[in-house]
Amino acid sequence: MERCINSYKEIIEFAIGHEIKAYQLYVDLSQRMVSSKTRQLCKKLAKEERRHIARLEKESAEKCQLISPVNLPKYNIAYGNVNIFANRLSMLSFAIKKEKASVQLYRDLAELTRNENARQLFMWLAEETLKHEREVGLEYNNCLK
Repeated sequence: MERCINSYKEIIEFAIGHEIKAYQLYVDLSQRMVSSKTRQLCKKLAKEERRHIARLEKESAEKCQLISPVNLPKYNIAYGNVNIFANRLSMLSFAIKKEKASVQLYRDLAELTRNENARQLFMWLAEETLKHEREVGLEYNNCLK
């Protein structure tokens, strides 16, 4: 059964849940990483995810309406237990996929909103998440060397 969201309040709540999962992912990954550099990167990203959560929590649920409903299954990415990953490369690869999905989610939400402030919020989240994707990608490439 597909779930669609029609209200801005629901979108903000969904985004907060998405960011909480991302935060927990990076906390969990930081505890599994052997490399102190990678562990520090995961801790830094977790801290940034907390900042995203705080910004979303400040958003007013009445700021805007969406232009059209949002189909949530399109954006669902299983976070699950990081203990399923065999090695650091598979963990980082998963994190990259998670960040790519998040970038697309926030870009799409920016396009679907009628309110300029909300659009700017989602574009900021997309840019922040794109930075995370790049940082994790660089760490992945460093691990390949």
